[in-house]
Amino acid sequence: MTLIFAGKGRGIVKRQTGYNTKQKDAILGYMAALDGAHATASEIAEHLAGTDTPVGISTVYRQLERLVGLGLLRRYYVDGNTSACYQYIGEDGRGAEHFHLKCEDCGGVVHLKCDTADKLKGHIMREHAFHVNAVKTVFYGRCEKCLKQN
Repeated sequence: MTLIFAGKGRGIVKRQTGYNTKQKDAILGYMAALDGAHATASEIAEHLAGTDTPVGISTVYRQLERLVGLGLLRRYYVDGNTSACYQYIGEDGRGAEHFHLKCEDCGGVVHLKCDTADKLKGHIMREHAFHVNAVKTVFYGRCEKCLKQN
């Protein structure tokens, strides 16, 4: 079966997703609407609890596994955390690769979409013959909110 999404800034996205269920459609639709942001399984279940299609946490995990297997979502772990984050990766299956910033005070994670960071990745490849995996790269420090508190 084919799902069609009209994503923000994305135009129409068509993807073969295999057998469809309302739960799978709801999860995939929510993830696509996040416009590249990540979410945990519990965040997804919490969001869907307030919709016409509430989905239990075990079903969320089962559907997330299927969607990762279909190449529609990316699963990653930040800081060795055992709780995975998921991200919709777009119609081409790659999504926008980007670095992450993790606050050492509040634990917040920010997606770093920045031309300078991309140039750093390119520099490391050209000058040091080393390919940096941006999806798995995390810079640690303190976020703006935590800096203001101290």
